Amino acid sequence: MQAKVRELSKLSEEMVVPILSRLSPKSLMRFKCVHKSWYNLIDNPSFVDKHIMTSESNKHSTSILCKRFILRDVSTEEKEIVYSLITFYNDNFDDEHITVEDIDIPTSMGLTTRGQFIGNELQAVFLIDKGHCQGIICLSDAWNTILWNPAIKEFKVLPQSCIPDANMNYVGFGYDPKSKDYKVVSIRQDDLANEDARIIIYPPRVEIYSLRTNSWREIRTDNLEREVTNIWPESFQLYYKGVCYWMGREQRKEFLSLYAIVECEDEWLRHMIIIFDTSNEVFDHILLPYSLYDQEAQYSDMHTIVWKETIALFGLYRIGGPDAYGLWVMDNLGSVKVSWTKQFTVEGVEGIKKDLEFWKSDEILMIGTDGRIASYNISTKKVNYLSIDSVYPENTETVICLNSIVSINRKQQN
Repeated sequence: MQAKVRELSKLSEEMVVPILSRLSPKSLMRFKCVHKSWYNLIDNPSFVDKHIMTSESNKHSTSILCKRFILRDVSTEEKEIVYSLITFYNDNFDDEHITVEDIDIPTSMGLTTRGQFIGNELQAVFLIDKGHCQGIICLSDAWNTILWNPAIKEFKVLPQSCIPDANMNYVGFGYDPKSKDYKVVSIRQDDLANEDARIIIYPPRVEIYSLRTNSWREIRTDNLEREVTNIWPESFQLYYKGVCYWMGREQRKEFLSLYAIVECEDEWLRHMIIIFDTSNEVFDHILLPYSLYDQEAQYSDMHTIVWKETIALFGLYRIGGPDAYGLWVMDNLGSVKVSWTKQFTVEGVEGIKKDLEFWKSDEILMIGTDGRIASYNISTKKVNYLSIDSVYPENTETVICLNSIVSINRKQQN
């Protein structure tokens, strides 16, 4: 094997690059030690881009990062949180064709992925639904935000916010294709204000973290404030082609009293999708399908997803009937008026607690009421289970991540 590697190292760069760009991050990290020229090649931003492009076209170059809850000690019922990286070798969703690797954040970072429980209450945990792109995942808790590339086991704790006194913090993560920089978007809320016996809810304040400069800066948020309402990006959904997506809401900004805020049924006017252009750093919003604004419509856990290279909305809903999953595809994205087309409806799946990810065009990653992770095929209506479970199914989180060699600790280059 070593002899073959030495022979390969003698080949020209034109011949080596196509070969190396098809290898896994784990193999490439080992091959950096073969020769100084290979080290420089694999570290080169052009090669990193080439590897990303190759990986994006290879469906087996993705993994599922899963945050799950397990029993550390059956006798004492002591629990812990485990972050597991699930990698598939082919299209079969079964235990024989996957590897599962539990990953910890190094203790040297001063953080831990091991959750701490008091009784049944979780005291501290990183959320993994803050965004991912090109293999980098953004995690956050009440105090810290970190970037993590699980494929090459790199972590970076971000500096403290430049808006330190804000109460709420909604985080998103994406890539700026113009400046070739990774950005974390933090939407923060200040305290309420008392003015002339009225309660005023301040508009969001937004700061941007740049990986290149390793610093935060505050930006204007004109499109998030209107004359009588504020628009709040809350649950981050995804980054796709230069745009970050949140599920959010429009909220009235003025009330007669705190009691009025609690009792007011119209505090939240409507749900919507909030978008953020990572290059121009401008917010905008998109309304949901009109049917979901019907007074009889009830829906939960709506996700903005990428379905067949198109932005879509997927989630559990009910309009005058039993629960069902629906998928709507966004039309005319980028134009002044956006519309939606309903693609299909899937009846509620028996034995499933909640959906996690739409990880293929016809496969939904779910978790069962027994805590096992499953994949549901919308065409065959077949459910396949893995022997990976969680004692708290409703709190299980997953993200589909690309296996990349993008470094978050090396100085970024144009």
